Amino acid sequence: MKIKYIILAGILIVLGLGLVLLPEKEQIAEISPEKLLMEINDPARFTSTDKVAEMIIEGDPSLLLVDTRDEASFKSYHLPGAINIPLKDVLQEDFQVYFDQEAKNIVFYSNGDIYADQAWVLCTRLGYKEMYVMKGGLNCWAETILQPPLPEETDPTEAFDLYQFRQGASMYFGGSSHSAGSSDPAEIITVTRKKKKNIVEGGCYQIFKFNYL
Repeated sequence: MKIKYIILAGILIVLGLGLVLLPEKEQIAEISPEKLLMEINDPARFTSTDKVAEMIIEGDPSLLLVDTRDEASFKSYHLPGAINIPLKDVLQEDFQVYFDQEAKNIVFYSNGDIYADQAWVLCTRLGYKEMYVMKGGLNCWAETILQPPLPEETDPTEAFDLYQFRQGASMYFGGSSHSAGSSDPAEIITVTRKKKKNIVEGGCYQIFKFNYL
């Protein structure tokens, strides 16, 4: 119980700081902190790097990637099709139109989870729907998509199927040879992910050049 109260207190602090930035003329129906806490505890608010890669490759029109890092970091490297809305600007009126779209799945990402998570909390508190966080951020993207690890010989078949998908995705996104200054995909190939009930996903750690936030 103490942990939940600590989480709730942290949420209220973030909201208190963030809502100060809201334009005074905006009248927004906020959800209660208790409901927000329930949604925070729902693992369905996270999406995997594998799912994001699949949606990008398939050209899913419902996907809207939002990079919550600063402009310099975004220009250095970002996911294909992403728009840059730094965390400090998430509540600015000019950007609200991106979040208020019924046909879009908004996926926030940063280097790790922190900035993206805070953006999710702020927007969800304001009542926006279909908000998600790419679990592990660009650090996990680098580990699972750009340089996917080989499965162990003793791993189940699902792990090898997932690795096959990640190999194709790595080729699509440029893999280890990908230039940090560009987010354009390499030669386009057809990637088909096999449908499995149980998908085995690798761990996500802080690696390469991305800071954790």
